[in-house]
Amino acid sequence: MTAADGEIVVGGGVAGLTIASRLSEDPDTNVLLLEAGPADENELFVNVPGMIGDGIGSIFDWNLSTVPQSALDGNSRSIPQGYGLGGGSLINGMLWNRGEVGDYDNFVGLGNPGWSWNDTMPYFIRSESYHPITSLEIAVNYSIEANMSVHGTTGPVNVSFAHWFWDTSTLLFDALNELGVPTAYDPNEGQIAGASFLPLSLDPVDATRSDARRAYYDPVADRPNLWVSTGQHATQVLFDGTSTKDDATVTTSQGNSVGQGTSPGPGIPGIFGGTTTLNVSQSGDVPSSLTTSRLRSLLHRLWDATKRATLPRQVSQQLLRFSGRLASIIVAAGALHSPQLLMMSGIGPASVLQNSTIPVNVDLPGVGSNLHDHGQVWTWYPYNDSAYPSPMDFFDDPTFAENAWTDYWANRTGPLTSGAFDGVAFPALAFITNGSTAVPVAASNQTASQYLPPGTDPTVLLGYAQQLELLINALADPTRASYEIINANDGALTVANMRPLSRGTVTINSSQPLDPPVIDPRYGSNPVDAQVLLAAIRFNQRLIATQSLSQLNPIQMYPAADATDEDILQWINTHMQTEYHPAGTCAMMPLGLGGVVSPELLVYGTSNLRVVDSSIIPMLPAAHLQAVVYGIAEKAADIIKAANSSTASLTFAYDPLPTSSSDSRVLSPVVATSTTAADSVDASTTYVTVVATQTVYI
Repeated sequence: MTAADGEIVVGGGVAGLTIASRLSEDPDTNVLLLEAGPADENELFVNVPGMIGDGIGSIFDWNLSTVPQSALDGNSRSIPQGYGLGGGSLINGMLWNRGEVGDYDNFVGLGNPGWSWNDTMPYFIRSESYHPITSLEIAVNYSIEANMSVHGTTGPVNVSFAHWFWDTSTLLFDALNELGVPTAYDPNEGQIAGASFLPLSLDPVDATRSDARRAYYDPVADRPNLWVSTGQHATQVLFDGTSTKDDATVTTSQGNSVGQGTSPGPGIPGIFGGTTTLNVSQSGDVPSSLTTSRLRSLLHRLWDATKRATLPRQVSQQLLRFSGRLASIIVAAGALHSPQLLMMSGIGPASVLQNSTIPVNVDLPGVGSNLHDHGQVWTWYPYNDSAYPSPMDFFDDPTFAENAWTDYWANRTGPLTSGAFDGVAFPALAFITNGSTAVPVAASNQTASQYLPPGTDPTVLLGYAQQLELLINALADPTRASYEIINANDGALTVANMRPLSRGTVTINSSQPLDPPVIDPRYGSNPVDAQVLLAAIRFNQRLIATQSLSQLNPIQMYPAADATDEDILQWINTHMQTEYHPAGTCAMMPLGLGGVVSPELLVYGTSNLRVVDSSIIPMLPAAHLQAVVYGIAEKAADIIKAANSSTASLTFAYDPLPTSSSDSRVLSPVVATSTTAADSVDASTTYVTVVATQTVYI
């Protein structure tokens, strides 16, 4: 077998699976994808839309937390992140929208030619198979239209609408219209400011979640040039020592792994010139038989959540040998883990690396900076009219729940085909307050450095100064969304800031690669963010008092009807949390603006290391992120294909190294094979070492 290029993708979420699937379309390109988490086994809480939220805190969640948030109440916040083949698409709310034209044109304004709305639209279209509403009655009642010129019909991800709509949603839309918020009939055509029903990443036939694994991997799982392995935690990228970080690979947490400094792994000849190595820690169990030489979801079948915490953390090594040219490493580990992996690899702010005794390969101050998120706050106005069903009936009415499951299994209809959140709104400040100029004026009176983390690098400061100007313009624009109202159809109206000014960091405080990243979003550190949410909550109070919603007899519980601005600001400080959209920590911006990757997604200072995930987003769009990241990854795949113009051969061989000659159950030694390389190891060979953090049996 001859291959032109080989690619390693680190991370099997939305971006990673998209990249791996598209690159392996070329039969002469071998692709290896490594995912830290397991593969799901069709658990109900993954597949059934009505169980949205149950995946948070499950075995498919990294279960990460922030440091105490000093600008709020001093408590830490949890930040759910997908952990498994499919990443965040396994546990997210399934909502599907892209943001506004101006959001992507801002990418260009921040130094990224080729990333405008018009440039990215073909990739949004390529990613989806859009299924419009077929019932005219539903389309009219719920103000749903489809501009098919901006939708794809043959892409991997099924995008459709639930087979159930909560009646309270129409009342909310009427109330929004009463207060001057228009309807955005197709929220994916680039003008989102208004009220809309967002489509879902939903299979319209069996009413199950259409996640990244089912969309991009399962249909092509038998490709002989696509290798996928779960339970593999990448811990380090190693570089060719013969030039300035010209070639990259990945390495494990064990100190003497191949290419990791001075001594190679057991039984492997030392080779450091012209090599790239990926170190990975492995968690979970290997299936009882290993009959294939391909890395096809090796660990997921016997995955047991309880064993993650209880198995002894013994280390066994595995080795993958690559002969020929490794075209690139693509880091797709997400906004919280991608910067951690770069820092563990000696790429990041020199002071951070030195404090953790990590040798500096590339002093890149932007790594881990520019962390921002759509901070959200929930408000609670429970509806007191039992004539309207609500998601609370699943808990309060056993008959309702029983009938819902019967409808789902028999017909794939009913409330379990829908998440609680179907109607949303993305108002502009001008829609909701007569004082809409106060917020952008307050922001324009700030200096760029005023609310950034202490010690922010001057380049990062310059980049934020440009972002601040664009954010002020968006907040002042009466045609652009400033925040989101998320309707849970039971009286919970969550508000989320679409234009956050606060910036935080992701960093490390040790050289231990399996330690979680140190996450500090610094929610509320810029006071303008709280002012946006204050205006949003005040608008919610007006909203539930409209003629349309008042018929539901809502009760103003939290915040109370008589709450002062100070009371509401205290509520915000106590309850602000993630909307699950962290971004920006490996920003696609010029190096002089604190950027980490170029418009071609190459990490500055390297020649074959790329990042493709939400971490490269320089400034969040007004959108839920899964559709955004699918589009980014689709475009990235074309960029990488275009770069892979040289010809070389590369093949993969999988065999593990023993850790104990006396334990026959431990995986057996590596026997590396290649169709083009000689038996002896030479400088054209690239090694990838995998470290298991639990005992592995076969």
